[in-house]
Amino acid sequence: MESLTRALQHPPTSTPVNEEESSSTETETVMSPQRSIRILLAEDNVVNQRLALRILEKFGYKVTVAENGIKAVQDFTQESFDLILMDVQMPEMGGFEATACIREIEKELHYKRTPIVAMTAHAIQGYREKCLENGMDGYISKPIQIASLRKVLEEFLHK
Repeated sequence: MESLTRALQHPPTSTPVNEEESSSTETETVMSPQRSIRILLAEDNVVNQRLALRILEKFGYKVTVAENGIKAVQDFTQESFDLILMDVQMPEMGGFEATACIREIEKELHYKRTPIVAMTAHAIQGYREKCLENGMDGYISKPIQIASLRKVLEEFLHK
């Protein structure tokens, strides 16, 4: 609860990132139904942010970037998201703590559960299970591979 209070005391500073219009007719045709799908990308590393953002926007999703867990929780309270991609290790508040806060908000306010997918460089045995035990719904290892990300998106957004 202390983490939730800390997250909500700081005013939100991250803003939605506008997607660039793709000049590819194929991308527009194939991905246009996804324009209304909103994804929260919680990632502190600028290189990883840019890579994930570029891929997600190319797929046609609307993306909001939060550079730490506190901002992710704040953004979650300000907007509705269809999916959250959550880095596990971030400054100020990590992914597990932010996920716990989001799950508490969902419970308290009777919100529908938002899928949260861990993004981590920890590709060790048992780490996926640790992410699931901490309230996350899925796992993707970094560096992000387009095929792996597409599979996760299809699993959680296009059931």
